[in-house]
Amino acid sequence: MKCPNCGNRTSVEIDIHSEGFSAEESPVKECGECGLVWRVRVVKGTPEIDVIKAGKKAE
Repeated sequence: MKCPNCGNRTSVEIDIHSEGFSAEESPVKECGECGLVWRVRVVKGTPEIDVIKAGKKAE
């Protein structure tokens, strides 16, 4: 999956199940390039990006 911050395709899936951050349908991902931590969730049929931890600014 492409990082919504820097566009890099290097991401790492993180297994976080506390506090409802992760589910099988919307796993938490971390960008290996900028450090952004996010998940994509579907709300009323529309995908939305939840940023959990901001990454470095894209250059």
